Amino acid sequence: MSGWIKIHRQIIEWEWFTDTNTFRVFLQLLLKANHKEKKYRGMVLKVGTIITSRDILALETRLSVQQVRTALHKLKSTNEITIKTSSQGTIIEVVNYAKYQLATNEVTNKQPINNQQVTTNKNEKNNKENIYREFQHLFITEDEVKKLLDKHTITQINNVLNDIENYKQNTKYKSLYLTAVKWLQKNEPTSEGISPEEIKARKYGLIK
Repeated sequence: MSGWIKIHRQIIEWEWFTDTNTFRVFLQLLLKANHKEKKYRGMVLKVGTIITSRDILALETRLSVQQVRTALHKLKSTNEITIKTSSQGTIIEVVNYAKYQLATNEVTNKQPINNQQVTTNKNEKNNKENIYREFQHLFITEDEVKKLLDKHTITQINNVLNDIENYKQNTKYKSLYLTAVKWLQKNEPTSEGISPEEIKARKYGLIK
């Protein structure tokens, strides 16, 4: 993902600015929202929308699922966002995204080509450093954790990562992602008694 977003200084006067968790979630939504209309699995996603889940937002913001749920509730209560569910996931729209960002996109598109190329290269470098967890010689990226979220909750994933880190013989492993996949499979069915269907429903925000 390349480019940048605009944040006005007046945001320090915003009612949720001093609420660390809520501000973090809102900033993440601004960063990930579509800056142009796009199609996704038969749906048309408008400018300012993002298709995601509470587990994914928890992963990206390093907050708990409950903290994300509370932050989204606050943002929705003051009409900062709208939330809709679909078979493809939870669709969140930043209500005033166009007001916040359209001018920014116009300026970005008018930058000299050389300047745009430098910006793109920097973003590509940052994407390669998108590490979610790292210890010893092992690491796992956010994209790999998102793959695990197809079958498991973020709590289950974090618990397994903790177990691997505390395992004295973890030096024999070469891939934290593949190790996590195997350890999670060993733990099925989960101790929480959550079925695969329920896990998927929770991921997409269809149930709490």
